[in-house]
Amino acid sequence: MDRLRLLWIGAGLTLLIFVPAYCLTLTLGPPIPRDGTSLVVGRDFLNIWMYGRAAWEADPARYYDMPTYLAALGSVVGAGYPGQLWSYPPVALLIAAPFGLLPYLPALLLWTSFGIVGFAVALRLWTRDWRIIALLLAAPAALIGIMSGQFALLATAILLAVLRWRESRPWLAGALVGLLLVKPQLALLIPLLFVATGNWRAFAAAALSSLTLAALVALIWGIDIWQVYIAAGIANQSLVLSDPDHLAGPFMPTLFMNLRVIGVPVPVATAFQMALALIAALLVWRRFRQRPASHDLRANLLFLACAVSATPYMLSYDTLALAAMAVLALAAGQGRIGPLLAFFLPLLQIVAGMAGVPGPGLIPILLALHLSRTKKLTW
Repeated sequence: MDRLRLLWIGAGLTLLIFVPAYCLTLTLGPPIPRDGTSLVVGRDFLNIWMYGRAAWEADPARYYDMPTYLAALGSVVGAGYPGQLWSYPPVALLIAAPFGLLPYLPALLLWTSFGIVGFAVALRLWTRDWRIIALLLAAPAALIGIMSGQFALLATAILLAVLRWRESRPWLAGALVGLLLVKPQLALLIPLLFVATGNWRAFAAAALSSLTLAALVALIWGIDIWQVYIAAGIANQSLVLSDPDHLAGPFMPTLFMNLRVIGVPVPVATAFQMALALIAALLVWRRFRQRPASHDLRANLLFLACAVSATPYMLSYDTLALAAMAVLALAAGQGRIGPLLAFFLPLLQIVAGMAGVPGPGLIPILLALHLSRTKKLTW
């Protein structure tokens, strides 16, 4: 565990400094407590909760119209609330529906508990050492995800389970992929992984579960909701990418957003991001054509590093799966600097992003390139 000492120190300092500092900014009171940025506690969960409430209404598709959504949001949290985007795919309605039946704070507590438990259970598939699990629950990506009320911990649990079960339980592994339709960018390279390894059962299960969830949404709320999402929902989400000054900009460790933050035009940043995505896909194809075992930490770390690199839209808390695999590799005696950078990537991105300095978005692909060229993780 000596190899993890620096991670423990970093996680401990984050807990001792970041968490109390955040709590001191909270303003208690109705209708929902807010933090120092005037956003509600569990800021991103507010959208999930609103999806849950809308799931029980007749026409949830209307909220893809931003003025309509902001008006509904204002009626719940008060007028003048900073704008939030209604941009999740409609599958989010299925996942969020139970939470919409509860008041906000109990729903947030239940959501957070599910995320922590789900993440811990998925980690148990990889390690029985509770010290490693505790460390990862205190990882910067996990803490940011928990405090933001994000889907990140549950998404990471799904990714870790898919990677672990892709050989032994391909139907189950593939079926879990459908749940990532809430954040499809996280699953961008999973079909390529299944094809590269010739795992057609997992591929078929992923396609079947995705189509089933999409059809279930259409059956409950009408097929028009998918048409509205494609026309308006995707456009809403693209606002984050087109506006480098958006709140999320400094928190995205992607090449595209690193370039946008320093003023690179969208077409140029897009071209660079597409080239990087192609490199990431080629690295995954080349490595997994060799059929590495599902428990191969080095191969899985390469895949997750490429998964972060392949998309322009990846928030810091969405790098939790990469951090988890990096810690597992480090605990197994593999690597030095690479796993450390992956673990602290959210903090590096926040500091660099707030200063308008690019760079952290290249860490994952550099790690992947190193892994593709060496038989051991030495970096």
